[in-house]
Amino acid sequence: MADLVVRPATLARFDDVATMVGPKNPAASVCWCLSHRVDARTNRSMAGPERGEFVRSLCARDVAPGVLAAAEQGAPAVEGYPVDNRGEKVDLTMAFVGLRSVFERAGFTKVADTDAVSGGFPRVVMRRGL
Repeated sequence: MADLVVRPATLARFDDVATMVGPKNPAASVCWCLSHRVDARTNRSMAGPERGEFVRSLCARDVAPGVLAAAEQGAPAVEGYPVDNRGEKVDLTMAFVGLRSVFERAGFTKVADTDAVSGGFPRVVMRRGL
């Protein structure tokens, strides 16, 4: 099994955080995984680089807002845990976990059900071999 390295998402590692959760275009008013960290009004009010600077401020706190993990020697597969909305409309603030259909189009297959729910829909385990 590959060695998994897990490190706190600190200010010193902000470039890695930006790679993982930031948009490709730094001026874009999307991404940064903020919808579950702030209220809807605040989320909508932040635009462009302001979103990244907000995440930078989170990374500068004494307690990191999350972790970064990487398999140094390669991994046999990658997994995701999207909702299985069965084609029904999903509240966009809850779609941040992804949709099963999108994962399937990217070559993932469903490997298990979970007890988790997001936005009223069940979450499933999707896997794609590497």
